Amino acid sequence: MAEKLKTKEKLAFGLGDLSYNILMAAVSYYLLYFMINVGGLNAKWAAAVFLAGKAWDAFTDYAMGRIIDKTHSKFGKRKVYMIFGSVPFACSFMLLWLVPGTNVQALKFVFYTMMYMLFCTGWTVIYVPYNTLAANMTKDYDERTTLNSIRIILANIGLILGAAVFSVLAEGSESIFYKLFGTAKGAYLASGVTFGLLALLFWLLCTFNVKERFEEAETNSKGFFETLKEFFKLKEFRNIMSTFLLSMMGFDIIMTVFVFYINDALGFRQSEYADMTMIFIAIPLICAILSAPFWDWLCKKMEKHKVYAIACVYMSVCLLMALVIPQVNIGLTIVHVILCGVGMSAIQIIPYASLPDVVDVDEYVNGERREGAYYGVTQFCYKMASGIGCALVSFVLGLAGYIEADSEAYYEIIENGGQIVQPDGALTAIRIVIAIVPSVIFILSIVSAYRAGLGRDRFNKIVEELNVRHAKNAETTAENKGSVKPE
Repeated sequence: MAEKLKTKEKLAFGLGDLSYNILMAAVSYYLLYFMINVGGLNAKWAAAVFLAGKAWDAFTDYAMGRIIDKTHSKFGKRKVYMIFGSVPFACSFMLLWLVPGTNVQALKFVFYTMMYMLFCTGWTVIYVPYNTLAANMTKDYDERTTLNSIRIILANIGLILGAAVFSVLAEGSESIFYKLFGTAKGAYLASGVTFGLLALLFWLLCTFNVKERFEEAETNSKGFFETLKEFFKLKEFRNIMSTFLLSMMGFDIIMTVFVFYINDALGFRQSEYADMTMIFIAIPLICAILSAPFWDWLCKKMEKHKVYAIACVYMSVCLLMALVIPQVNIGLTIVHVILCGVGMSAIQIIPYASLPDVVDVDEYVNGERREGAYYGVTQFCYKMASGIGCALVSFVLGLAGYIEADSEAYYEIIENGGQIVQPDGALTAIRIVIAIVPSVIFILSIVSAYRAGLGRDRFNKIVEELNVRHAKNAETTAENKGSVKPE
């Protein structure tokens, strides 16, 4: 029988994603906006920053996974990296919010690319080990859903802190740090330092309150290409991975373009309600937290892939509303973000809850347990998909003529005493990116969710067989030790 986890440990595990999402929300919602509108980086150059950083990040993820599988230390296979990588990761986040003292676009590109790659490396060192804990903590099918439900609830609290509170501290002339330092550059940097320290605190609380469960079969004796070949032979790996990547890519695109959608497409930045941005960011995240127990309950009543399909269709319909909501309409905007928030939690919870199941399938088919390599490949694929998604947003804005800070068009408008108003083409592009692109991605992900074929009954049979194998291996090991006579 699978070990049941105590609530304290589940909460501690969730604090890891709370910490991570405090920083990743700030990066997802504000980094592109910051680089363009504060740092003055051209939108097309900004797209290249994301592509270069994510490409580097993706390759380091698999390497980190293999390192974990081969690690043996008194701190554990995973926690040793979670402990000693925490401070460098927090510091790398702080460095993202510096503005280089140059107006040369190529130099700005190099600077932000280096800072982003440094941040991504710190992320890899601590987050890949953290992710491998999920498969190691419990083998219970429904317990994993509950564990990831708590994780997503805390992750969304982190998103609220990272998105809404970051806005209060840094976004706009009425923000706390802007009033204190007098510039957007100072406000963003101070916010980066504050959030880096806060995330570090939550990360350490997670690290020192979760338990590693070592298993006898947890090895990886095969090389890079052989490991990849065996992973991709598994239909469960291919389809669950596809579901996860598509769901997260759609979610990342929404987060990346959301501030542009509120400030520019809906016109709140130039209105008397400019300070509403943080509220519109917080509302869907709060709704995602409140609706998470419902999706967890529904997953226990139905198969996960069916619940996921319902959530994707619902979310797609809600997103399409972004095409028709009029500018500066607070009531309709609030209704829209509430509806989207309810669907967000399911699209996060279910793919995350399914990922650990593939580790057991891999051990069942290939005879080795290799969480590190598996999550390294998972993060490799995710980073590539995320980089493409974020770069797509920035590239489309550039093609549509979005006016960034420090550009010739920007200074021409300012010198003539005008306000920065984005062209109609850019505003339309923003609406299309947030409404249609994620909707198509979510609908496509339903196909792979169904094709995975890893329902509750089949998974439980696999776990039962693995338990029998483990018991036999333990018995054989004990007999061999007993048969060895001392000299």
